[in-house]
Amino acid sequence: MKFDKTAIKEYYGGLPTWAKGVVVVGGLFIVYAVGKKVIGIAFPSASKVRNQQLAKDITQEISRLRKTKTQTFNDSQYKVFANSIYEGMRYCVGDDYGGVEDTMKKMMNDLDVALLIQAYGFRRRACFGIDTGGTDDLFTSVKAELGNEWGGLTGYRVSNINNNWARKGINYRL
Repeated sequence: MKFDKTAIKEYYGGLPTWAKGVVVVGGLFIVYAVGKKVIGIAFPSASKVRNQQLAKDITQEISRLRKTKTQTFNDSQYKVFANSIYEGMRYCVGDDYGGVEDTMKKMMNDLDVALLIQAYGFRRRACFGIDTGGTDDLFTSVKAELGNEWGGLTGYRVSNINNNWARKGINYRL
């Protein structure tokens, strides 16, 4: 199939003005979308590179911990915990910070925490459905939500989790 440049020019020239605008805007959008995707692949953002490194590190950490620790829950339960934590911090108002704290306190050893971190992965944080800053790992999300000292209302929860983990001999800290 051969493109005939003159036929394309004649066809475009015969379009109404509004249709020419639609073609130009549509073409620009396609160029933008493809360009953005190519640039994103060629030059990943600093947060994407950081997230890739964290994912690699936690996988290595889990392999190391499996030699000395036993996980307390089955693999699917960590996903349930991760989803519960995410849902507990997702809405800005009416969040279930107590549920987040209780869930994190269920971890009994370093392997449990590492598996929870892996199950959580990297999730978008939002407030009222509006993205609040890209994708974050479990600890970054929890510290951003519970670690903020809103007049003493939430910051104590991070201390409670850290103290609970310290009593259990868990080395991770928020």
